[in-house]
Amino acid sequence: MKEGGQKKNWWLIIFIVFIMIGTSVSFVFFGVQQDEVVKYNGIKFVSSPIQNIWIAKISGREAAFSFLPAEVEGIKVFDDFQPRLQGKIEIDATYDLNSTYREPIALAQHQLGLTLAQYGIFVRKGFTSNNSFNLPVISCSDSTPNVPVVYFRHGNATSIHLENDCIIAEAAENAGFIMVKDRLLYGMLGVIK
Repeated sequence: MKEGGQKKNWWLIIFIVFIMIGTSVSFVFFGVQQDEVVKYNGIKFVSSPIQNIWIAKISGREAAFSFLPAEVEGIKVFDDFQPRLQGKIEIDATYDLNSTYREPIALAQHQLGLTLAQYGIFVRKGFTSNNSFNLPVISCSDSTPNVPVVYFRHGNATSIHLENDCIIAEAAENAGFIMVKDRLLYGMLGVIK
C-alpha cells in the first residue's frame, strides 16, 4: 500500500514541476515587454512603457519626453525660436488660472521643469493674474532676453509663436499642450533644428 502512495506523490511532484516550468517559460516568452528603441538625428530614444515616456541621453543627461521628435517636428515655430530659449538659467512659464485647459497646462509646465532641471535650468511657474496658490504673477510683459516667458494658452492650432518678446505656446486640445512642451524641449536641447 505504501508503494501506491509513493507513486501518487511522484506524479504530484512531476505535475507541480511541470506547472512551475510551464508558467516560467510562458512568462519569459510572453510576459516580458521589450523596450522599444527609436533613433532620431543619431539620438537613441528608449520607451518606458510603465511610465508612458521616451527617455534619451542628450548632452550626457537623461531627458524624458511624452512624444518622439518625429511626432512634434511639424509643430509650427517662429524663426529665432531656439536662440531665445537656449543658454538660459531660468525660464518663466505662465497661464491663465481659469483656463479650461489648466490641468494639461499644469502637467506640461511640471514636466518642462523636471526635464530642464537635469540641465541646470530653473522653470519658475506662475499665473497671469493674482491667485490663492501663492504663485507669482507672470505676464508677457515680464519677458526679457535673459529670462524669457513661455505663455501656455488655448488656440485654434498647436503652435509656438512670438508676441512682442513673449513666447506663446498654443494648443487646441489637451494632448496638444504636452506636444508643445516636447517641441519646446527638443528645440532647446538641439534635437530638432
